[in-house]
Amino acid sequence: MRIVDHTTPDGPDKILHIRSIGCDVNIIIGTHHPDGTPFTTIEVLPHEPDDDGVRWEHIGSANVVVTPAADRSNSGAAIDPALDLHTESC
Repeated sequence: MRIVDHTTPDGPDKILHIRSIGCDVNIIIGTHHPDGTPFTTIEVLPHEPDDDGVRWEHIGSANVVVTPAADRSNSGAAIDPALDLHTESC
């Protein structure tokens, strides 16, 4: 296992791109909703086709958004899951 720290201000680029068998995975860190709430996006991009001509497909959602959970004990607000959080990736 390899751990890459993307939480420090002087950390590496804010897009982590992982190549794997059958897919690429992008983790996009430091994206913000217009209200200022930070979120992270994880994209799974199946190879269509791969180098051997095999077509891969995803089962389930290809995009996941990670955002702070609603905290009822203080004024911290979470992003409404119904909002459009689509981000552009490379």
